[in-house]
Formats: sequence, structure tokens, C-alpha cells
Amino acid sequence: MSDAAGGGGEKTYDPTPKKLEDARKKGDIAKSNEVTAAAVYAGMLLALTLVGAAGLQKAGGVMAVFLDHPEKLEGRLLGPGGGELSARVVGAVSFALAPLLMLPLLAALTSLFAQRAIVVSGEKLSPKLSRISPLANAKNKYGPTGLVEFAKSFTKLVAISATAYFVLASEISEIVGMAAASPAGVAAQFGVMLQRLLIGVTIIAAFIAFADFQWQRFDHFRKLKMSYQEVKDENKEVEGDPHFKSKRRQRAQQIVSGQMLQEVPTADVIIVNPTHVSVALKWTREKGSAPVCVAKGTDEIALRIRELAAEAGVPIHRDVATARALYDMVDIGVEIPAVHYKAVAAAIRFADEMRRKARARGYGAKGRAHDSQDL
Repeated sequence: MSDAAGGGGEKTYDPTPKKLEDARKKGDIAKSNEVTAAAVYAGMLLALTLVGAAGLQKAGGVMAVFLDHPEKLEGRLLGPGGGELSARVVGAVSFALAPLLMLPLLAALTSLFAQRAIVVSGEKLSPKLSRISPLANAKNKYGPTGLVEFAKSFTKLVAISATAYFVLASEISEIVGMAAASPAGVAAQFGVMLQRLLIGVTIIAAFIAFADFQWQRFDHFRKLKMSYQEVKDENKEVEGDPHFKSKRRQRAQQIVSGQMLQEVPTADVIIVNPTHVSVALKWTREKGSAPVCVAKGTDEIALRIRELAAEAGVPIHRDVATARALYDMVDIGVEIPAVHYKAVAAAIRFADEMRRKARARGYGAKGRAHDSQDL
């Protein structure tokens, strides 16, 4: 049986927003660990650049005391005040190397936030037999996902190993010279070598991260693809959900209200009651037809209609009974019924009179907005 015929069928439909949101709540998201790794490398490179040779020399100088005269420190560290001395040494080294620890951590957290990958879900913590299933594990290991992971790991190993080889090979003379250098000099030279290595590793990691992020998004969508039956079942579920019904109704009202309010400045008259209901009418005299309702609303929308009418110079006529009746009986874009011709004609005569007086006072063709209480 075909997919469209109603069976479960092959999963060929893209996941719906609801499917993606449900998966996210379960902790199933498109996340690339390579992006985080690249961010950590970049954070280490930035930290090493900020710390520089001076910071490493300072840390190396402090540690040199332990390396040069360990026998002299035994008594001081184990005797009275030894705890304070140890704390001072650790504090000095930590202060010098703090950026090397904090910046990579901040970079990792930033990458997770950028991927929207920080999700707290009990679903991931609950035990599942599928996680220890040999069949499922074999499918992951030898399927498309496993092959991509193997190719990615192999590429990283080869690329980073080659980078390390070329960096160390170019620094061989400096490495030999470090044997005669002071601890502070060794630390500084080691920092320069590590910085060069991190530049190459970061560039490689950035390329791999970009490719892996695209793959993770594609693979995430592939795993969440839906069959025709799943799409149909979800639509039924959403249609019956009062929350979604309310959101759709609200959105539809917003769209209709936005389009409707654009027609208010073109109206000939606004009939109001007096603050809760507004009905905007437009009459095309050349056609010889009845006036048409171009906008209507209650409460906030009614107020907005009056505001737009005032800005556009459309006269406002107060008629409680007619305003309420037109709001209940006439839809947008529909002519008014004959039973209201007399009341509407009075409103249009009032509007024409207001425009005539406005033109006489120099307010232009439209004039300015008047209320029937102005008379």
C-alpha cells in the first residue's frame, strides 16, 4: 500500500515544528561535539595569547623554587606556616594561569548556547533497554552515523598528528636548546611552541566542526522524518488541542485585524457606540451600490479604528443602535442591508457636511476627524 493511502509507510516527510519541539524536550537535539572542541581550542589559543610569555615565565619562576631547592622547602612546608606558604604558591601560579583554564571553559559554554544544546531532560537519564541493545548498537556503529564518526575521527587523527609533526620538526633546535635554559625560559619557549601548534589545530578543528555541524543537523532531521500516517495523526492531535486552537484563532484575528485596519483611512464614515463598537463604512457613489463595511471591531480594535480615523480625518458618527446592529449583521467587505439604509444615509450626510466645513476652513479634501457630538 502506498504512503498516501493511509498506512504507516516510508518516512519521507520532514519533521513538523511540534515533532522537533517534542524531540528537544526529550533531549534529542542536533548537537556537534566538534563545534565545542573547536571552541575549546580557540579559547586555549586566545588564553595563551593573552597570558603570553610573561605569564608563563612568572609561573615557571615560581615553580623553579620547588625544582631548584626541594630540600630547603621540606622544613618550611611541613613546619609552622607551611599551609600559608603553600597557599601563596598555588595562588600565584593559579593567578598566572587562570586565563588558560577559564577562557576554554567559557568558549565551550558559548558554543553550547549557540547550538541551543543545553537541555535538561529526565528522558536522557531514565534507563532504557534500547541503549544496551546489541542490535541497536551495531546499527549505530556500522550504519551511516557510525561511518561518518569513523571518518571524522580518522581525519582528525591524521590532520592533528601531521600538524604536530611539522610544528615540532620546525622547532627541533629550540627544543634541544631548552635543556640549558632556566625554568622560566623553558616555560616561555614551551608557550611559543604550544601557541603555534594550537593555531594549526584550531584551523583544522574549525573546518571539521563546520562539516560536522551540517551533518548533525541533516542526520537529526533524517532520524525525525515522519510517515504520512504520523503527519495525519499529529494534525488530528493538534486540531483537537485547545491550546493550539486558541493560538491559531489569535493569529488569524491578528492577520485579519491588520489587513482590516489598513482600510480605515479609506472609509467615508465611522459609526460608533460610543466607545465599545466601531464600524467603518465606505461608499463608492459612482457604482450606485450600498455602502460596504471595510472594518469593524470592539473594545481595543474599536479604539484603534477611531484612532486611525482621527489621524486620517475620517468623520466619526455616534449611533449606538446602528453601530451595534451593523457589527452583528455585516461582515467585512459586505454591503449593509437595506433595513439600515436610512440610518447610514444620515451618517454619510453628517460626514459629507463635516468634510464641506473642513474644506471651507482649509483642512484639505479629507478635512479633519469630527465627532457627531461636535454638531
